[in-house]
Amino acid sequence: MATAVHDAADTGRAARRAELEDTARRLAARFEERGRQGYDKGEFVAENIRDLVDSGLTAVNVPRELGGFEADLEENTRLLRIIAGGCGSTAFTLAIHAVLTGSMRSDLSAAVRERMFGAVRDGAFVVGPFTDEGSGGNWVRPSTTARRTEDGFVLDGLKHFATGYDAATHLVLTAGLDDVHLEPPFNLAAFFIEKPGSGIEVAAPWQGFALPMTGSHSLRLDSLPVAAEDSVFPDGLTPLFVMARQQWGHYCFAAVFLGLAERAYELALERTRGRSTTAVSDLARLPGIQFAVARMRSSLATMDALLTEYATRHVDPGEDLPAFVADTCVPKYYITNEAEHVVATAFEVIGGSGIRDGSRIGQIWRDVKAGPLLPFSNDMAREFIGKATLGISPVETPRWV
Repeated sequence: MATAVHDAADTGRAARRAELEDTARRLAARFEERGRQGYDKGEFVAENIRDLVDSGLTAVNVPRELGGFEADLEENTRLLRIIAGGCGSTAFTLAIHAVLTGSMRSDLSAAVRERMFGAVRDGAFVVGPFTDEGSGGNWVRPSTTARRTEDGFVLDGLKHFATGYDAATHLVLTAGLDDVHLEPPFNLAAFFIEKPGSGIEVAAPWQGFALPMTGSHSLRLDSLPVAAEDSVFPDGLTPLFVMARQQWGHYCFAAVFLGLAERAYELALERTRGRSTTAVSDLARLPGIQFAVARMRSSLATMDALLTEYATRHVDPGEDLPAFVADTCVPKYYITNEAEHVVATAFEVIGGSGIRDGSRIGQIWRDVKAGPLLPFSNDMAREFIGKATLGISPVETPRWV
C-alpha cells in the first residue's frame, strides 16, 4: 500500500512538472513575440511578469505544507531554460525570484517562512538587489549599512542591479550591521520586507546593452526603517547561510544562458534547412554548416549534462563550505562562457540577416554577453575553483602574497 501511494505521488508530480513546462513553453512563445517590439526600447517586462504570476510559475517554490509544488533546484533550472528561449530579460528577472524563494525555503524562521511563502502563493513577486555601490559583487561585504533602533533597523546605501524592481511586491535587502562586535563579513544581515512606499527610490533607471528589459535600476535607501522581525537570519550567521545556498544563484543563472544558447541553436537550424544562396541550393549541404551544427549540438549536450548533474546531486554543502562554493562555480563558469561560443556560432550560421534590427539572434547575442559578468565573475570563479583544487582555502586572508 505504501509503495502504491508513493508511486501515485510520483506520477502526480511528474504530471504537474510536465504541465508547468508546457505552460512555460506557451509563455516563452508569447514573450518572444513581445520582445520583438520592446527589446530595443528597453521596456520592462511587466506584462510578462504578470503572466508568470497568473500562470502559477512564480509560486513553484512554495513548500508542500503551504499548498505548493516545492520545485527542486533542477526543476527550477528547466523552467528558466524554457523561458529564456523566449526572452532573456524575463528569464533573468524570474531567476532572481526563483533563487530567493528556492534558496531560502529551508532556512527561514517559521514566522518569516510563512509570511514569505504565503505571499508568494498569493501572487507576490520577490526581488533582491545585492550589488552595493562600494563593494560591487562582493555580496558578503555590503557597503549598505543597517543601524539598530529600538524596534528594528534603519538602512542606508546605494544598491545596483535591482532586477525586476518595478514588478516587485516584496524585497530581500542586504546590509552590514553597525555592531562593533561583528566584523565583516559576519556583520552581513538580510531583511525580507514588503516593497515600501518611502525610504527607497530609483536613483538611476536601468539602461543596459544586454538584458535591457530587466528594469535593473539602481536604488537609493535613505533611512529606510525595517522591523526587527524582518531580519531573515540570526546575527553573525547570514554569510554562512548565503554561501550554503550559492548553488541556487549559480545554477539558475547558468540555466538562463543555457536557454539562450539553446534558442540560438534552434534559430540556426530554422534558418538553414531548405535555404539557398547564389552558391548552393541547400545550405545544409555545406560542410562548414554541418560542422558548426555538430559543434553547437555537442556543446549544448555537454552543458545540459553538466547542469543537470550539478543541479541534481551537488545541492548540499556538506562540511567543507568553501570547497562546496567552489564546486558550484564549475557549471556557472563553464556554461556562461560556452553559451557565448554557441550563440556566436549560431549567429555566423544565420548570417547577415542576424544584424537587422529586431532579429532574435541579435537579441540573444547581446543578452548572452552578461553571463560571465554575473557573480561569481570569471576571475572569481577561476580563483575559487583553482584554490579548492590545489587545497588552498578560497577565503583565507591575505588572498595574495
